[in-house]
Amino acid sequence: MLTNGITYLKKHPHLLILLLILLVGFFLRTYKLLDRFEFAHDGDLYSWFVKDVVVDHHLRLIGQLTSAPGIFIGPAFYYLIIPFFFLANMDPLGAALFITILGMLTLASYYYVFSRLFNKTVGTIAMFLDATLITQVLFDRWVVNTALTNIWSVWFFYAILMLTRSQYKILPLLGFLAGLVWHIHIALAPAFLAVPVAIWLSGKHPDRKSVIGFFVGLAIPSIPFLLFELRHDFSQTLSLVSNFGASHGSSTGFEKLSMVLQMMLGNQFVLLFAPWKISLVGQLATIVSISLSAFILIKKKILSARTILVLSVWVLGIILFYTLTSSPISEYYFKNIEIITLAFASLVLYVLYKSSQLGKIITFAIIIIILVTNSLFLIRDYRPSDKGYAQKKKVVDFITEDARKNGFPCIGLSYMTHPGQDVGFRYFFWLKNMHVNKPNKDLPIYTITIPYGPSQPRFGLIGVITPQNIPDQETMLTACSGENDNLTYPMFGFTK
Repeated sequence: MLTNGITYLKKHPHLLILLLILLVGFFLRTYKLLDRFEFAHDGDLYSWFVKDVVVDHHLRLIGQLTSAPGIFIGPAFYYLIIPFFFLANMDPLGAALFITILGMLTLASYYYVFSRLFNKTVGTIAMFLDATLITQVLFDRWVVNTALTNIWSVWFFYAILMLTRSQYKILPLLGFLAGLVWHIHIALAPAFLAVPVAIWLSGKHPDRKSVIGFFVGLAIPSIPFLLFELRHDFSQTLSLVSNFGASHGSSTGFEKLSMVLQMMLGNQFVLLFAPWKISLVGQLATIVSISLSAFILIKKKILSARTILVLSVWVLGIILFYTLTSSPISEYYFKNIEIITLAFASLVLYVLYKSSQLGKIITFAIIIIILVTNSLFLIRDYRPSDKGYAQKKKVVDFITEDARKNGFPCIGLSYMTHPGQDVGFRYFFWLKNMHVNKPNKDLPIYTITIPYGPSQPRFGLIGVITPQNIPDQETMLTACSGENDNLTYPMFGFTK
C-alpha cells in the first residue's frame, strides 16, 4: 500500500507539494507544544466549563462572560473541546490537540477556498502562507475561545466572493457563519455590512430557496443564544444595546479612529513581515503597496472592481464599528480582515510566478525566505513565558505530593505575584482531587510565587514556598471539614 501511495504521488506532484506544506504547517504548530502551551485564566475557564458539563452534568447555553457587562460568548468552542478532553483523560492538553487539528483544517480550507475562487496554484500559495507566516502559526497555537476566527474568516471570504458572482447557493453557509459570530467574537459582526453590497453589485436577486437556507443556517448555531435569551428576558440583547452607547473610558472621535487605523495597519504588516521589524513609515509604505496591488489584480482580470469594492466595505465596516464604539480595543479584534491581505499577497505572488522565468525564480526565493526566517524564529528565537501549562502542572504535582506525604487533609493556598498572575492552577488541583482553601492560620499554607524567589523549589519562573507553620492534625481536620474553596469560590468570567 505504501508503494502504491508513493507511485500515486509521483504521478501527481501537486499532491506531494500539498502534503509537504501540511507537514511543515503541522510541525510549526506542534513544535515544543507542551513546553509552549500557555495556560492562564482562559485555560481555567474552558477547563472548568468542560468539568461543569462532563462531571457536574450541567448543559450550558453560554460560555464565559466577556469584557462587556452582561454579554457572554457562545459555547461552541467549549463543546468542541470536550471530546479531546476525554481523549486526554480530562487533561487540558486535549484543548491543545483540538487547536492543532483546527489549524490543519484551516490550512486545508485555505487551499480549497482559493482553489475554488481562483485556481490550484493560488490555493497552494495561500495554503503555504497560512502554514508558515509566524503570526498565523502562533495564532493556531493560541488555545482560546476565539481560535475559530481564522477558519471563520476563510469561509466568510469565500461566501462574500461567491455572492459577488451571484452564487446564492452559498447563503446557507453564510447564515451559519452569521450564527457563529456570537460563539467566536462580536468583532466579526461588522463584516456583514459587505453582504448587502455584494448582493446589490451581483446584479441579481437571491432566490427564495437560498434565502430560506440562510435563515436555517443562521438558526442552527443560534439555538443556544435564543434559548438563553428567552429564559433570561433577553438580558444579553439589552446589555449589547446599552454597552454600545455607554462610555467605557476609551478614546473617541479622531483619536479613536487613529488608534483603530494604527492597530489595523500594524496587524497587516506584522502578518506579512514578522518577525522582521521596520519603521512606521516603512509599514505605511508596505500597506500602501499592498493596496495598490488591487489595481494590478483588476488589470490582470484576476479580481473585479466590484470584488475590491465589497472587500473594502468589509474593512470599512470594521473601522467604523470600532471607531464609533467607546469600548477598548485590541489588535486581535482586526484578525478577520487579515484574510484579505493574505488574498492579495497570494494573488500578487501568483501574477509574479506566471509573469516570466525570472518571476518564477523570484517567487521561489520569496517562498524560501519566508519558510526559513519564520521557522528559525519559532525554533530559535521565540521565547514564550516560562510559566505555562507544563510549569503549572508540575507546581500542582509538587504541592499535591508534598501535602499527601505530610498527611495534610487539605491545604491553604496563597500567591505572591502581580495581579492577574494567580491563575491557571485551579483546574489542576481539581484533577488531583485536592481540597484547597483560602489561606487560614489553621491550615498548612503553600505559597506560589511568580517569579520564584531564592531557595525555593522552582518550575520555570514559578516558585513554591512550603508551609512554615503546621497546625496539629485535629485543628487541620476541623478547618478542612467545610467546603472545598477550590470548587466553590467564584471564578471571574464563569457563571454557573
